[in-house]
Amino acid sequence: MKLEEIIRTGLSRVDTIAVKRTVLNPALWLVGLITPLSLVLTAIVSNQIAQLILFCFAAAPVLFSFAVYLVFMFRDPDRLQSEEYRVKQQALRYLYKKGGNTEIVDIANQVPRFETSKSRPDGGEKQ
Repeated sequence: MKLEEIIRTGLSRVDTIAVKRTVLNPALWLVGLITPLSLVLTAIVSNQIAQLILFCFAAAPVLFSFAVYLVFMFRDPDRLQSEEYRVKQQALRYLYKKGGNTEIVDIANQVPRFETSKSRPDGGEKQ
């Protein structure tokens, strides 16, 4: 695999991280930026101590992301969802607080129907 292909693949993976906004995004950015660079430098450097330090730099963001995930999984699991999901959930909670019923929600989830008119496009009626 060429270096250009590796960079292109890495950048496409970074773009997929930015699609959904969750509490984990900053940690995932750290993983995407620091870990690959540290692993490449670990392979290049010949000093054993430097390799160990660089490997620790590569593993630290992964462990940090895992710890953040575990903390939010138990304390506030909704923050692990996408921003769009949280906004819809808040809107539903607000609707229920104000005395709304589920009919509004059911109508919003229905698939729209398209009906054709019996009139002709030029404005005249069919005969």
